[in-house]
Amino acid sequence: MRLKALAILLVASVAVCAAERRGGHCDRGQYEGGRHCRSEYYVGDHGVFYNGDEIKDASVSSFRVLRGGFAIDNWHVYFEGKRLADAASTSFKILGEGYAKDAWSVFYLDKKIGGAAPGSFQALPYGYAKDTWNVYYKGRKIKGASADSFRVNRDGYAEDTWNTYYFGKKIK
Repeated sequence: MRLKALAILLVASVAVCAAERRGGHCDRGQYEGGRHCRSEYYVGDHGVFYNGDEIKDASVSSFRVLRGGFAIDNWHVYFEGKRLADAASTSFKILGEGYAKDAWSVFYLDKKIGGAAPGSFQALPYGYAKDTWNVYYKGRKIKGASADSFRVNRDGYAEDTWNTYYFGKKIK
């Protein structure tokens, strides 16, 4: 009986992981629930690879796979196997929701967010983020949104003192 229950549990967990990968909840190697799906990175004796393609000049000895498609070695930061030119591996941090930062810059996926302040930048639910002066949705500044009063509600809705937003677009 225990063996049957264990088998059912194993099949269910594999199905959940597969479903979450299809549904976008698997955060490229790990999803918010903390269960590990699979990483597209591979570190072997003869190199570092992403989806079967070698990452040139990546350090095998110091390479670490992070979450959200990011990885670092002692000298570089990578997103989905491609080097982020302006990112510093020594101060690089994953914030969630596709956002990351180092001491000098903020990134959304593989793009640097111009003008974003890394010292005050914080990722919020549903793809939103903010720093001291601006509000962002999926890496793009939301024109006119007030960072001081901005708050995310649920199901993609957010608001500030003057407006309501739905998935980054002002609706009222």
